[in-house]
Amino acid sequence: MWIAYRFFLFCVSVGLRFWFSIHFEGRENIPHGGGYIIASNHTSNIDPLLLAMGVPHPINYMGKAELFQNPILGALFRSIHVIRVERGKGDTGAVEECAKLVENDHVLGIFPEGTRYKIGEPGRPKSGMALIAKMTQADILPCCVLYEPGKKFRSKTVVRFGELIPFEELGFETDSPREIKTATKKVWGTILGLMGLEESHD
Repeated sequence: MWIAYRFFLFCVSVGLRFWFSIHFEGRENIPHGGGYIIASNHTSNIDPLLLAMGVPHPINYMGKAELFQNPILGALFRSIHVIRVERGKGDTGAVEECAKLVENDHVLGIFPEGTRYKIGEPGRPKSGMALIAKMTQADILPCCVLYEPGKKFRSKTVVRFGELIPFEELGFETDSPREIKTATKKVWGTILGLMGLEESHD
């Protein structure tokens, strides 16, 4: 089932390891089994690949629908199990598909910001990550990808995995929307901490 994914990841990892000096930190925090969510900052198109290189389990990512319009790219993304999502339209079908994957012990990769942002200038996190965690009672593994400016040849790139946040620590006790916001803020604050940044309170 995951032959295409592993073959694709092997091919691109050769190129990435050649170009970057990649360092993985905190890999001991990665769960041994599936059924959890990976949440990371997002500054580059290669973030999903670098995260996948550091995790022993295949990661299911969500990808904007526009990426599937190209027949070749669309076929590639489907072969490596990228979940198509209509951004800005409240795509409940994609959310339910993600939840079903987590419930079936797969790993779901999410970038809470929803899109790429400049290095050192993180965006505001969206609530989808916390919503799926609540639906599935999944733990969340916070992580970040850090690049040296310019992404030059052999520049240092760090993929840092934080300590797993158990579902019980996300604070879900009722159906209050405030709990979704609080859980999102908790995870995002942890990610910013891994990046060496502080959460803005404005």
